Amino acid sequence: MKSAAPGAQWTGTAADAYEEANSRQGRTFGQMAVLDQRLGAEVDRSAAMVAAGRKNLDGVKQWVLDAAASVPPSADREQMLMPIARKGIADVAEIVKQSNSELNVIGGRIRTIGDEYQALGGNKKQGPGLKEPRDEDQDPANDDDLNTITGRDDDARKRASAEAFKQVFGRPPTSAIDWETAEALNPNSYDPKYKGVKPEIRVVKIRPVPGQGVVRASQYIEQRDVISGPGTRDFGDNRTANRNFDPENARVTTYIDYENGIVVMRQNPSVQLDASGGPGEVRVRAPEGRVWQNPDGSVRIQYSAANPFAPEIAKNPMGPVNPVTVNGDLVFTPGADGLRVDGTRTDYPSLEVYQDLPTGQSHTVLIDPARSGRSWGPAANLEFHHEIGFGGMAFGPFTEWNTEFDVPGADKPSTPFGRATNPPSVPPLPVPRGTTQV
Repeated sequence: MKSAAPGAQWTGTAADAYEEANSRQGRTFGQMAVLDQRLGAEVDRSAAMVAAGRKNLDGVKQWVLDAAASVPPSADREQMLMPIARKGIADVAEIVKQSNSELNVIGGRIRTIGDEYQALGGNKKQGPGLKEPRDEDQDPANDDDLNTITGRDDDARKRASAEAFKQVFGRPPTSAIDWETAEALNPNSYDPKYKGVKPEIRVVKIRPVPGQGVVRASQYIEQRDVISGPGTRDFGDNRTANRNFDPENARVTTYIDYENGIVVMRQNPSVQLDASGGPGEVRVRAPEGRVWQNPDGSVRIQYSAANPFAPEIAKNPMGPVNPVTVNGDLVFTPGADGLRVDGTRTDYPSLEVYQDLPTGQSHTVLIDPARSGRSWGPAANLEFHHEIGFGGMAFGPFTEWNTEFDVPGADKPSTPFGRATNPPSVPPLPVPRGTTQV
């Protein structure tokens, strides 16, 4: 950078300003190089942590198998196996807990590095015409703010979103978080291909977890159109992962608003291609599912969204065949260092998850592409599932404990999704003994 400094023949105020800017840029490059090294080290630590966790889990599995194999056949064999199973379950739970904690710490440091990158690139004074940040608690959003928040300038759409939010919460939306949830609750369709057919929206109220913002997840088809049945094709969403996705530009969107305390699941209409390749018949079907919430704020969502053009047997097949629907069982765990997603889901379509905080910060939580990006993806992949994060082990805290055999038992009580006009709620936290409710 020194070679770009002004020579002795260039003096005066302009030369001094240039030299200062040149020096400042040199310092910035040096700081970015340090951040690159720190980021690389954290990525290496994360990879090593995942590998170590997998190795430890494999070790527990092998110990359980070896210990079980050493128990001789007898009438008491089942009883003798119980301590082995109990220790194996406890060891797995401890490994998962420890790995989760350490990965969250690493994730927090990586986000801090990201903030430092942003500060280096965005440390500029505001120029003429730029507004000072708005205090959302004092000043409700105006039209210019709403265009920025929603990314759309359709006044009728904004009014419908505001009205949907007010219907659920008894007040209009004012913050950016409010408006994101309002858009998910909007009961109308605006893309012309939907021909005015409205989405089906279901909700469950949860206990708020202030500071965790809103989690936005969408499951979308990357192709323009895909095979949906013999001789028929449906329109896809024709896009890739997009942090600013429109709630109606996906097959299914799920929002967890931790500030206002609600889970919103929205299934958008399905559109068949007509003979010319344009939008044909449009149908919609309501998503189904249920919600749990633990005292730590973690939310488990079981869901199933069926194609409205598919026959009923695809949703409820006979025999040992999985339903051909978009379905899954996911756990969203908030924390000081960000959100985690674990569980299982169908191999199709693609999934994206983002978390937007009340501070204005936003980060990508998960991008899980479809197992097939081809037009036959739905037919070939919806029957199959894969794990995300810790997979089924994440369901443990949402199950009752079988005291007879000292193993996980049935699921704890859940809350089915309901309509926004009469939203169901997860149960309140139990009141400790000796405590008087006010």
